[in-house]
Amino acid sequence: MFVKSCWRLILFAALAAAAGPVCAQGTEAGRFLSVVGDVRIGREGAPQRVAQRAAEFYEGESIVTAVGALAQLRMTDGALMSVRGDTEIKLERFSYAGEQDRNASFLMSVLKGGLRTITGVIGRQNRERYRITTATVTIGVRGTDFEIVHVPPQAASLEVPAGTYDRVFEGVTSIQNRAGVMLLVSRDQTAFAALQGTTPPVLVAPPAALFGRTTPLPRVTPQTLRKDDGRADKPQAVAPATRPTVMLTPIDAPGTLERSAISPTIQTAPTTTLTPIQTAPLAPVVTGADKVMLTPVVDPANPTTTTTLTQVVTSTTLAPTTVLPLTPTLLLKAPKPPK
Repeated sequence: MFVKSCWRLILFAALAAAAGPVCAQGTEAGRFLSVVGDVRIGREGAPQRVAQRAAEFYEGESIVTAVGALAQLRMTDGALMSVRGDTEIKLERFSYAGEQDRNASFLMSVLKGGLRTITGVIGRQNRERYRITTATVTIGVRGTDFEIVHVPPQAASLEVPAGTYDRVFEGVTSIQNRAGVMLLVSRDQTAFAALQGTTPPVLVAPPAALFGRTTPLPRVTPQTLRKDDGRADKPQAVAPATRPTVMLTPIDAPGTLERSAISPTIQTAPTTTLTPIQTAPLAPVVTGADKVMLTPVVDPANPTTTTTLTQVVTSTTLAPTTVLPLTPTLLLKAPKPPK
């Protein structure tokens, strides 16, 4: 009896030890769609692990990227996220049980560097429970595509002062400093909040050193969607707008350039080539558009032979109109017969 109880205790302890790390991971928040360069996943009190494509990302974990690296994720609420190089972020809180979950929440802190994201269900339906924080500000959203970059003092310069930059591509964000001063940032605007908490956030031109190169967003295809659970909603990535295809047709007479079915057809005017007139005695001379004929005319009353130069013009239309000079009439007199 005692031996059986010991075996049960040992088995229970072994199962608890094996399940301990799994339980410590918390709620799965998303998965990596792609990883470029050195990207690590860490948790306080645990060794970091290397991020890989399709690897899970959990609540309470941090993502650390090296210089030149890039990590793209899809969260379980359908949000898309691209983490820049030389960045450290931490997912402080993530809770999502489906579209009907009114208590879903998202809280992320950016320690340095930046990320671009298109919000998912939480950002659209639970805006008041969606927050991104830095050492300077707290950012809220209203269903949007935006990018946030936090520049710590050691990475600041004259062109890029230390603080938090918030650039909005679509939608609206709110940026609030530690003094409680809030600024709404709309589409194609960039806001900056200095490290000094009493300085109000202001709109600025996006620094080229930070935003000169656009951070790419993940392109989600049907093959990347997870079908093993019902938590992942439709991704919010929008396919690029299709543009009309330019089609060149062989050039005939006249040639055409077709762009689309609704575009006007451009036609070139027909080209007319004029060749110089070559004369021949008493023989017709033909050019591309005119016919010139020499016709002998004899008057019975007057034995004088008169040669008339007659020009017959066809109905060819020239564009632009070309006027050809007419050759004057030549009169040839026959010698008088001897008396």
